Amino acid sequence: MGNLSEFEKQRQQNIARNKELFKKLNLDNIASDFQRELPQEQKRPKSKGPRSKKVKTEPAIPTRRSNRLAGVHANTDEERKANEEAELTRQKNEELERLKRIRLSGNLKLVDILPADTEDNKDVLDKLLKLGQTVSFGDFYDDIKDRDAPKDVKDARDSLNSVSLYSKIPAQDIKLTSSRMTAIAFHPSTSKKVIFGGDTSGEMGIWSVDDDSDSQAEITHVKYHGSNIPRILIREQKPKEIITCSYDGSIRMLDLDKNVSNSLLEFDNEYGGAATFSDMHFLDPNVLAFSTMEGELGTFDTREPNKPRSEINVLRLHDKKITNFGVNPKMTQQIVSASLDRTLKIWDLRKIGKSSWSQNENATSPHCLGSYRSRLSISAADWNNSGDIVCNGYDNTINIFQLGDTSNLKPDHVFEPIIEEAEEGDIPVNLKPQATMTHNCQSGRWVTVLKARWQSNPQDGVEKCVIANMKKAMDIFDRNGNQLAHLDDESMSAVPAVASFHPTQNWIAGGNSSGKTFLFY
Repeated sequence: MGNLSEFEKQRQQNIARNKELFKKLNLDNIASDFQRELPQEQKRPKSKGPRSKKVKTEPAIPTRRSNRLAGVHANTDEERKANEEAELTRQKNEELERLKRIRLSGNLKLVDILPADTEDNKDVLDKLLKLGQTVSFGDFYDDIKDRDAPKDVKDARDSLNSVSLYSKIPAQDIKLTSSRMTAIAFHPSTSKKVIFGGDTSGEMGIWSVDDDSDSQAEITHVKYHGSNIPRILIREQKPKEIITCSYDGSIRMLDLDKNVSNSLLEFDNEYGGAATFSDMHFLDPNVLAFSTMEGELGTFDTREPNKPRSEINVLRLHDKKITNFGVNPKMTQQIVSASLDRTLKIWDLRKIGKSSWSQNENATSPHCLGSYRSRLSISAADWNNSGDIVCNGYDNTINIFQLGDTSNLKPDHVFEPIIEEAEEGDIPVNLKPQATMTHNCQSGRWVTVLKARWQSNPQDGVEKCVIANMKKAMDIFDRNGNQLAHLDDESMSAVPAVASFHPTQNWIAGGNSSGKTFLFY
């Protein structure tokens, strides 16, 4: 012990101190207790036989793998290319084996189940997408027009099949507006055909069809708006006054007798900038309602023009753009609105209250009777004399809701819900279409949004609406979804995106992105 080094002496002292510490902590007894509590079967008897020699096994090597995984470096471009192809093949095979073991359930999107990294699968998706975009209910009119149909449908088809494209002047020479057409309307006169068109620049064209010469269309252009004209209105009570609204925040009245354009409203949004009007309708011969891209609905008396915003009744209908709205002809205090928020809603203007769902805490809204929710934004909504609402949108459908006479409903009426669960502050979905037609409604950037519109007072008694077809045509449907006509002509070189009936006659006009107009009568 005396020969031990100082380091060894210190080590022995540490060992003795630790032993003494362990005794104080009673660790030996605790360890014995643990040993006694272990199940007996967990104790492994010592083997008396000779130990088996452990054989070192090599990891299994895949039957096919790339040189990269094998650790072999390629020296040439050909070798690298071969290695990449081998690796891609291996990954594909592994993915196929994995997919075989997966059970598919529920509704599936092809994009979710087809691998998107190969050209073949991309071609499949592209072809299906193209097919879905080009197939439309209206495209099959020639196949269905001769099938058995009720007498009133046959009569309506016969009447509409007799119309033809105006041919006194080639359609290419009938340029109603200078820029892309955004609105079109007939004058209600039946003794003379007069068509009005508005475009993206704020110009309005007036075509007096019966005054055409043999070589030139009788068209007059006026421009008193600074931007897009989405709606043109003519009241039967005052047929010489043409009302237009614009994205520049103005509503004006052209007096054909006096050749003057009077300002009816210059409206600013709640932030002080020019409001963007998206639609307008008369609630009675003097009270005009308008909608904005800010989701508001306003009303004012045209006999008291240019009131400031503070003196105008402004209501909140949506928190996104109102694309279009319609008025119940039998009860003008009921309106239907369509919006980019993917909903269609019916409102009663007789009951106004604080908005429970709007982002603006000071906003007020009319009472909501019902709603319909679409997969994508809704482009248009219109109401006819029979109590039918038509809407179309970017989900490529036209829907017709047959509500019947709602004029006797109380101001606080709510339709029975179809889907009980509603988003917080929203009303449940309680409108279900009675007719749904597939129709290619996605117009793209350079084509005006397609909007289905009823004929307001059909002389033949058949409720029917017209909408453009992306295959350079116009389709006409009745209130039950039966197609009555498919109007096309080889001279229609572009989609007649804006389309309208004459209020009473079976005259139909459409306008395209270059301002050209097509008249069927």
